[in-house]
Amino acid sequence: MKRFAVGLAVFAFCSLSTLAHNDAYFDKNPGPHNGHRRMAGPYHLELVTGKDEITLYVTDHADVPVDTTGGSAKVIISSGKKKRYVVILSGAGDNVLKGQGDFKLSKTSTASVLIALPGQEPQRANFTVSSGNSSKKAHHH
Repeated sequence: MKRFAVGLAVFAFCSLSTLAHNDAYFDKNPGPHNGHRRMAGPYHLELVTGKDEITLYVTDHADVPVDTTGGSAKVIISSGKKKRYVVILSGAGDNVLKGQGDFKLSKTSTASVLIALPGQEPQRANFTVSSGNSSKKAHHH
């Protein structure tokens, strides 16, 4: 009986910690750089879009910065039925990947982010981004 209680407690704790990092949680809690975040494997990704620049902040599940040295990311933005833009991000120090490109955001643009850090499996997250706003709702794979 004692083993069952311990097992149940561990299960409950793991379930609660998983719920703390779901899409609804991230939608209600903007990232520290006013972007929106999503989980991607072992990472939390915060996507911030500017006029011609995209910045991606990478932390672990405890929100500890992850070194992005030697890493890269590809951001594919879809705006409308036939508009597609690709922006390549590279390490910009600490836990930051940045890139510049010519892209346009509509009210319902999506951004698919594929991140690759040295020695780690590539990870993907999908965001819905809109013009006039950093990043809005997103979902992860």
